[in-house]
This record gives sequence, structure tokens and C-alpha cells, in this order.
Amino acid sequence: MSLLRFALFLSLMLIVFAPEVAGAADGKAATRSNAPAVLSGADASDLALFERKAALARRLGATHVPLTDGLPVAKWQFQPPDDPYPAWFIQRPDFLKLFAPAELQPFVDMEYARRIATILEERCLILRRLGLKAHWGSNIPQVLPEAFFTAYPQLRGPRVDQPNRSRVARFSPCVDQPETLRLYAEALKGLLVRCPEIESFAFLTQDSGSGFCWVPALYPGLNGHSDCKDRPMAERIASFLLVLQDAAKSAGHDVEISLNPITPRQWMIPSFSPEQLDAIVHRLPRGIAVQGREGPDGRSYQRLGSSDAYARGAFYPVVGLVIPDVRWLRTGRAPVARLEADGVPVRHLISLRPEEAVMEFNARVYEATQASLQGNSVERLAALRIFAVNEAGEAQADDLLETWLLLDDAERRLEALDFGDMLQFGHVLNRWVNRPMVPFPTELSADDKRFYRPFLFQAKGDEQADNLIDIQAMRMYEGYGAHLLFQRVIETVVPGVEGALKRTRKIRDAAPDETARARWDLFGRRLEALVCLLHSADHMVAYQAQLDRVKSLAVAPEPNPPLGAQNSWDRTDLLQTARQEIDNTVRLLHLLQNTPQPILDLAAIPGEETIMRLGPDLPAQLKRKIDLMNAHWQDYDRLFTAPNP
Repeated sequence: MSLLRFALFLSLMLIVFAPEVAGAADGKAATRSNAPAVLSGADASDLALFERKAALARRLGATHVPLTDGLPVAKWQFQPPDDPYPAWFIQRPDFLKLFAPAELQPFVDMEYARRIATILEERCLILRRLGLKAHWGSNIPQVLPEAFFTAYPQLRGPRVDQPNRSRVARFSPCVDQPETLRLYAEALKGLLVRCPEIESFAFLTQDSGSGFCWVPALYPGLNGHSDCKDRPMAERIASFLLVLQDAAKSAGHDVEISLNPITPRQWMIPSFSPEQLDAIVHRLPRGIAVQGREGPDGRSYQRLGSSDAYARGAFYPVVGLVIPDVRWLRTGRAPVARLEADGVPVRHLISLRPEEAVMEFNARVYEATQASLQGNSVERLAALRIFAVNEAGEAQADDLLETWLLLDDAERRLEALDFGDMLQFGHVLNRWVNRPMVPFPTELSADDKRFYRPFLFQAKGDEQADNLIDIQAMRMYEGYGAHLLFQRVIETVVPGVEGALKRTRKIRDAAPDETARARWDLFGRRLEALVCLLHSADHMVAYQAQLDRVKSLAVAPEPNPPLGAQNSWDRTDLLQTARQEIDNTVRLLHLLQNTPQPILDLAAIPGEETIMRLGPDLPAQLKRKIDLMNAHWQDYDRLFTAPNP
């Protein structure tokens, strides 16, 4: 019996005081792990959607599609339930937990693992019928449950959570330990047995609950297993990747692997120094790359990349805004990468993450403009106009083309606020869309907060959670000066979106039939929702900046203002901002209540609402927000002298 198996046996004895029960449980778990799960109707519907998207990818000439996009989230990893940090890795599938070796099975949700394994297997059957191959994207080495490390303390690797965004310390396994490598090899073989279509892997690391020991970029700081502290980084990284490649080979598969540390922003430490990266790459064979460089000579890695489960675009949570990626036309880079280097076969990858309608639209754009991609920007723009004629008719083509260009410009302007897509981070992770703006949020009752507080990405206390611009402990829009800069960006974006809305309505009114009219009407409603979200974001930042400023002055209001006392400018500003947000929320509520088609990305059922996704009862929540704000008008008199004209 291996040390790992003995430790598991001993830990289960201590927990249940019954060795025979522990052994039986292990045997049952091992048997059940390979049995297919019975899929739900929703799972079957998602598989049908996957097949339609994969067929579309094949039509465009793709040979590989991501296997891991859009899988049901691993909500079992929300332990403890009030810690928001798992939201960053529950959508990033970890084959170690999905195809868990026997030692790990008691510590993971095997019902969930069987369900996902069955979905993955069914997806591969679809790809097999279509003559396509699969690509796996996730992050690695990923967090494992604390109970596992309690049972196997010798395998505890680095702490990898972001300390200001997590309520508990979370650790990934130490890949310098031979037993950890064995577990990974066994899990990878199990994956490839069920999913033989997989030919490439791309892993994110040092982010979203993942990381290697002693990498400087670890969020909690340099840390890891004491026994491996002095091991060269090149040995650590290269040996782990080689174990994965060798495990695949032993299962009869040649796979390519790409490991990509998170791209550091200016305030972040790079994962590997140039010298470390050189040393890592020189230890690698062809087919394995780190940070975009393939071994053993460090040439540029030009194959499949990793998709981001959370990158939904600058306009999310608005859905259905089918807009050409005008940057394809400016740069001449096609949406399907055609790459050949040093005899490497042509590989095409198309992400299946976008909504089906968006993907179909992008396919039409590509097919209509691909012949122009080798030309100059004027020729590519002319090709896009020809496509606009096909979409809206000759008379409305210029309006449609201008709509696309205006929205592309709006997206680029929003990049100035990108600490993560601003609308997603503000309206979803921080629930700007449905949380009330009140001067004393600490006085709201638990019932007042129940529809938004559990879904804030906030790992600290109520003081931070009540702050409208405390998003993941970043406070990137804090202060009156930040408010002015934020406001400047919004006031440059909104006119462009409103211009696109005006042109869309013109196209709608000139539509030749009811079907076309309904199409452009829905597009316009989605643009209206986008305008509402942009205004709401501006209101939230402005309100918190003025509220902080006024409270810091600590000027007590006059209890008995003299006759003729007028509003102060800051009282007027704060109350007007609150009223503008109420009216803005009323407009958004009206849109949602009077549009049967989706406008915002809402979960299908309440149980599927997460930190990363709004719930299906958003309209009722918006009404609750409006009512709460209207119920607290008198509270402003505790901050300011009330006018007495």
C-alpha cells in the first residue's frame, strides 16, 4: 500500500471509526466514478446547442473546438458557502477533480464529476461524428479541498487565493511531490479514455485559484512547500508538464500543452523572470510551450490558445448585440487562425462561448469578408459595407455600417475603465444593477439586502460590502477625482451608443417585413438597456464619491434652518444622482417587462444565479431597489441642512 493510500485509510478510520465502511466507500466511489450519469433535459438541450455550434465551426473550416466552454459550474466548491472566491474557478474545469483518482474521490462531489464527465464524453461523440478534434482549456494546478490536505499534509502546495478576495486560505497541490504527479497522470489518463478527441491543452496558472510553489506572482506572496523551496523553477515547471505529456502518451495520445501565467498588469509581479522562462523552455520538447514560447528553442507558440470562461465582452450582461469585430477588418487578422510553421499542421480554433446568434452572425461576417482580409483597410471596410447591404438592404446599409463602427468605438473607449470588463464587474460582480443607493446602507435590514448581498464579490465585512465601488477589494474608481474621470469616459461612450440606437430605429422603421422589423426592434431595445447600464454605472461611482466626501467633512446639519435657507450644491448633487438612478432603473425595468426576448443574461432558474450571473427574478429586484430608494429620502436630512425657502 502506498503512503498516500495508507494516509487515506487512516484518515477515514479516524473520521468514521469503522475501517470496513471506509474500504467499502472507496470501492463504491471507484466504481461509480466511471459510470455515466443520467443527464437532465437542460443538459440534453446544451448538447444540442454544442452540436449546432460545432457544425458551424466546421463550416468555417475549423478543425478543433473547445470542449470545456459553457459547462455547468461546480457550485459544490463554494465551501464555506459565504466565501465568494470560488466564483473564479468553478467555471474552469479541473480534470483532477472530474476524473479523480480513488484517493481524491471522498473529497470531491462525485455526482457532479460523473455528470460533467458524461457531458464531455457526449460532446466528444458529437465532434467525432463531425470529424472534429477537441481542445481543453482550464487552470492548473487548481485548488483542492482543505479536507484533502488535512488527510495528506505532505501534498499541500502554495496558498493561491487572493487574500483580499477570499475568506479562507486555499491551496493547490505541490507538483514537486511524486505522489501529486501520480495523481495528475492518473486523472489525465482517465480523461483521455473518456474523451479521446482531445489533442491540445491550454492552462492558465497563477490566477483563479491556481499556482505553483515559490512563484513570485502568487497572490498571497512567495510561498510553497518547504521541502521544494530550493528546487530550480525550471525543473518544477518542466517536470510537471512532461509528466502530463508522458501520461497522455502512455494512454496512446500525442497532445500539445500550453501553460500561460496570468498576464501581469503594471502593479503585478511577473510569474517568471526572463532567465527562468529561458531555462524552463529549454527543458521542454516540441509540443509543450510556456508563456507563448515552445521548447526546446523558445520559438513562438502558434497553435491553440486558452479560452477565458469569464470574458464575455465589454457590453455584458447585455446579450444579443451582434456586432462585427471591426478590429478583424482593421488588422486583417481573421477570426479563424490559419497557422503553419515548421511543418506544423494547420490548426483552426473557434471558440464556442458566444451566444448562438452571435456566433452565426460572426460566421456570416467572416464568410462575407474573408476575401478582403489580405487587402488594405479601405478594401476590408468596403467588404463590410457589402455585408451590411445583405443584412439591411442597400438603402439602410450606411446606417448599419455606422452603427457597427459607433459600437466598436464605444467598446474601445470603455477599455479605459477595464480592471476587468467594467459593466460585468460593476453590474454583476457588484450588483450595481439591482442594489439600492441610500445614504446609510448599514441601516438596511437583512431582508432589504437579501436579493443582492449574497451575490456581491466581497470577502470582507459589511463596511466594504456597503461601499458601492468596493469591487473585489480594488476600489479602482474611488474618490471625487476618479468619479470625474469615470464620468468623462461615460459621457464619451453614451452619445455613440445613442447614435447607434437612433440609426437602428431608422433601419427598423424602414424594414420590409414584420420579421425584419422585430429583429431591429429587439436590437434597439438591447442598446437601450446598454445605455441604462452605462448611466447606472456613472450614477453609482458619482454617488459614492459625493457620499464619502460629505461624510468625511462631518458637518452637522442645522436642526432648525432659518427661513430662506437653500439647498447646498452637494445636497442637490447627491439627491439628483439618486433620482436619476431611480428613473433610470424604471426605464430598465420597463424594457425587461415589455420585451419577451432576452435582453440581459439571466439564469434560467433562481438556483442558477451566482456571483457571476444575474438571476431570473431581476425585474422584481429592480422594483425592490426603486422602492427602497424612495423609502429613504428623509435620510438625506441627517447629512445636510434641509432647505427652508
